[in-house]
Amino acid sequence: MAFSAATRSTLPPTSSSRNSKFFTLRLNGKHNKLSYTTNLKRRGPSLKIVESVLDNRRSSISDNGATEPARILLERLFAQTQKLEEQMSRDSGLPQDVQLGLNLEKLEADLVAALAALTKKEDELQDAERTVFLEHSELDHAKKELEQREKEIAAARNKYEAIEEELKEANYNFTSQARQIEDLKLRLKERDLGIATAQSALSLKEEEMDKMRNELMKKSEEAAKIDSELKSKTQLLNQANEVVNEQEIEIKGLRKAIQKKEEELNASLTLRKVEEEKLKVAESSLEKQTMEWLQAQGELKKLAEEASKHAQETHESLEDFRRVKKLLTDVRSELVSSQKALASSREKMEEQDQLLEMQLAELEEQKKSVMSYMTSLKDAQIEIESERVKLRVAEARNKELERDLSMERELVKELQEELKKERVSLQQAMQEISSLQKKLDQKSSEFEKSHHLLQAKESELVEAKLEIQHLKSEQATLVLVLGEKDLELLAARKKLDEVSKEIADLKMLLNSKENQLIQATTLLTEKDEQVGIIQNELNHTKQKTFEAESVVERIVELTNKLVISIKDESNTVFGPFDDMGLEFFQQPWEEPTDDFRLRKKQLETELELTKETLRGKEMDVLAAQRSLAIKDEELKLVLGRLDTKERELKNMKEEMERDANDLKKLYALAQERIGQKSIGDLAIEKLQLEAAQLEVEAATNALYKLVEMSQELLNKTTLSIEVDSDTSTFPEDSPDSWMGAVENNECFTKVKAEVFRLSALTEELVKEAGVSD
Repeated sequence: MAFSAATRSTLPPTSSSRNSKFFTLRLNGKHNKLSYTTNLKRRGPSLKIVESVLDNRRSSISDNGATEPARILLERLFAQTQKLEEQMSRDSGLPQDVQLGLNLEKLEADLVAALAALTKKEDELQDAERTVFLEHSELDHAKKELEQREKEIAAARNKYEAIEEELKEANYNFTSQARQIEDLKLRLKERDLGIATAQSALSLKEEEMDKMRNELMKKSEEAAKIDSELKSKTQLLNQANEVVNEQEIEIKGLRKAIQKKEEELNASLTLRKVEEEKLKVAESSLEKQTMEWLQAQGELKKLAEEASKHAQETHESLEDFRRVKKLLTDVRSELVSSQKALASSREKMEEQDQLLEMQLAELEEQKKSVMSYMTSLKDAQIEIESERVKLRVAEARNKELERDLSMERELVKELQEELKKERVSLQQAMQEISSLQKKLDQKSSEFEKSHHLLQAKESELVEAKLEIQHLKSEQATLVLVLGEKDLELLAARKKLDEVSKEIADLKMLLNSKENQLIQATTLLTEKDEQVGIIQNELNHTKQKTFEAESVVERIVELTNKLVISIKDESNTVFGPFDDMGLEFFQQPWEEPTDDFRLRKKQLETELELTKETLRGKEMDVLAAQRSLAIKDEELKLVLGRLDTKERELKNMKEEMERDANDLKKLYALAQERIGQKSIGDLAIEKLQLEAAQLEVEAATNALYKLVEMSQELLNKTTLSIEVDSDTSTFPEDSPDSWMGAVENNECFTKVKAEVFRLSALTEELVKEAGVSD
């Protein structure tokens, strides 16, 4: 025992410190074994937790509708790594090692939660991509419907052009009819003037006939006086009457011959001359007979003188009848001219109006009546000529003169009756002309109304043409805009493909990170194995120390036995033995301490490297936090823009409703103004065209708004992709890829919400614009 104490006292302080370190290492080795076993035991439920998290990918949703941010998890990870660094830097005793194990377990749990959040974000990204593809298909459907609407607009345009051509033809027909009506009006005016002149001429002729009637009355009175005188002298003329009767028989035969010859006009002239010669011979014979009877009838001279006077009066009356005949011929010529004018006007009026044909028929009847009147006048002329012959014959016979006067009276009565008939016919013609003028006035008023309506329609057609041109220009611009938007959509598709590729790259990175985690876990297991090996070595060294102690005790026993026998040689023998014992003790102590120092240095270098990486990761986390704040502000701006666009869409809806109400009012006014069917159909087609154009404008505006919103979302996604690409350039061991994935997940959750919102807006716009089926 004293020897052991001496040996312990003789040991240097370094050896004691080494012994303390050795024992602490042994204890640490034991506790490491315990912690390793506890870690192995605890990893089993942690793996089960990871599987449950992976199975339940949908995490709890907060009140704002977003998932639990991964930023908190990363902050926890960095805080725990800092604690680990501090604990590793301290390199203290047993309870700190236990805390290290616990912190490692917490890190594993946080990593599992981050992986679950990332998988959830991937699912949300896939959902957002599906929604984007669905909206793209809806946009393609809207494009097809727009093409169909364009076809319908083209067909309506063709109908409109055909209607314009028909309206042009109708306008041309209306103008031609207006010209014809104006010509007819002028002709009717001329006809009215001719009728007025004829009426004035008839009035003059009636005055002349009245004068002639008065003269005839006077002559009839004179003839009555002569008759009274002749009656007193009839007794004296009885014998002369017998001769006259014989001559009357001859004259009757001559009259019959004259009437036969009058039927043949050309031959009647010659026959009349012969008869006149015969009459002259008869007159000469009569004169001879009268000379023979002069003595017996002295008073006959006076009667002859009176008869000669009466003959002169009859000559004057014949001259008056000639004048009447001339007047009647003038009237007949004027009536013939008026008849010809009426016939010509009738032919033209028959082509234009059926009412004028009726009038021309009546005028033809009047013409027939005039022709009958002319025939009656010719008969009157023939009778007047016969009366002239009779008057020449009646120079010697008073009875024949009386008969001639009575015949003339009858003729005058007939002429008066015919004049009355003509007056009545003229009055009827005037009434018909006045009715025709009224009808013409009505037609002219209707024509003016139709003309005004045509002018209004022409103005409306001009306005419609201008509107159609404006709509064509707008349609062309919209087609160009749609082409540009198609190009932008193609670019967006390419960007989405790139995003999908980058998501695949992120998945690869996540897989690589998982592999790195697996490698880290394998390294930890290897380190645990190394620690176990060190612990085995320490146990081996402990066994050696026990053996060394047993050897030392035996040596001490031997020295106690030899102390008594050999006192002098003890110093000499003990010196080298002590050196051998020291060497024997130092060999097993120095070997493990050198290995421990090397491993400690390695661990210190690894801790310094991890500290540097953690500091770099902290800087990356701060930069990611700043970028997230910037993205939050940008998303707020995007939301504000979307609100303003929603307001604009509401205003557009109100304007469309107002336009529809205005169109209904215009259509009602057009129906009130226009009663005809053709013009009403034109107005209906015009309104249908305008409604279709308004629907096309609304659909194009809605698509334009949707394309703008999609463009903004694509810009935002490109910004987030750029940030992700920047974060993917960090080293593999840094957690910046996790932060970028988390940021992408947050951005894509917001993008998903905005895409759903846009899809709802597009459905509303399509339903209201009438683009949907």
